[in-house]
Amino acid sequence: MKRRRMLQGLAALPWSATACGRKDGTALRFSGIPDGDKSALKEGYAAVSAYLSKAMDIPVQATPVPDYTAAVTALANGGIDFAWLGGVTTVQAEQRTPDGVHFVAARASDLHFKSYIIGNAAVAESLGLQPLTSRAPGSLASLAALATSLRGRRFSFGSKSSTSGHVMPRAFFSDPAVGLDPESDFAGGPVYQAQGGHAATLRAVASRAVDFGVLNFASWEQADPALQAQAPVLGVTPEFVDYCLVARGSMPKAQAEALADAFLALDASNEGHAPVLAAFAAERFVRVTPSSWDGIRDVLASLQDAGALK
Repeated sequence: MKRRRMLQGLAALPWSATACGRKDGTALRFSGIPDGDKSALKEGYAAVSAYLSKAMDIPVQATPVPDYTAAVTALANGGIDFAWLGGVTTVQAEQRTPDGVHFVAARASDLHFKSYIIGNAAVAESLGLQPLTSRAPGSLASLAALATSLRGRRFSFGSKSSTSGHVMPRAFFSDPAVGLDPESDFAGGPVYQAQGGHAATLRAVASRAVDFGVLNFASWEQADPALQAQAPVLGVTPEFVDYCLVARGSMPKAQAEALADAFLALDASNEGHAPVLAAFAAERFVRVTPSSWDGIRDVLASLQDAGALK
């Protein structure tokens, strides 16, 4: 069944295009976690703003934030109206935003996400480790086999609040079936990339600033082949749920639905939609339910109790 058109019935809704669901009548503002190259994010979000402004007949503007925490804070305090967040920051936003959040949409791939464990090519060769020819989701057993090579080596996570760059890999490493303690097993304790997102982790490993690291699989797949060769994939985590587009719970439900419709209407065969999909490295968006993030909620609570996210 065809989805209803974006603007169908807008005139009958209790909010107007000029009100935008905001009392001051200004544009809807959005942002996202800065998990990639800043110039690329700026260009991509400009395309998103233009598309949404036209699709929803509402001014939409991007508001950059410096880090993951700032994205959550901006949503929680009303500095932005909706945001593209990772799995962890989605749950944090849900917990910290008055009235919670609307789970708007996600990429199909976000429901089956994974992280890559990468190693400096020279280090990997010295240890007899071979780059993976298949990068299908791994298992705890495969991570346990890799753990011996990781012990005593310099290792980099991404941001502490990154789902694929820290929280889920740490949870898998810490599972008894793997038995890897980042604080005691990595030389000098783990390194974190506070700025630069997953690209910073890739560069750190490629340059041998660290020996190994973990990052979002899509960031590695989209990287320059020369960087990939300098930091090959040596391990893959099991699957988990990750990114989501969320809106403040105070946004009228009809407006949140119109926002979802705009994202679900994106079509890879439409040239005008291509820059928007590229901004999210997406092929398509799908509807989601909050319960899909229950696993992240449980892992996040466990790591918070252990003090691993301080």
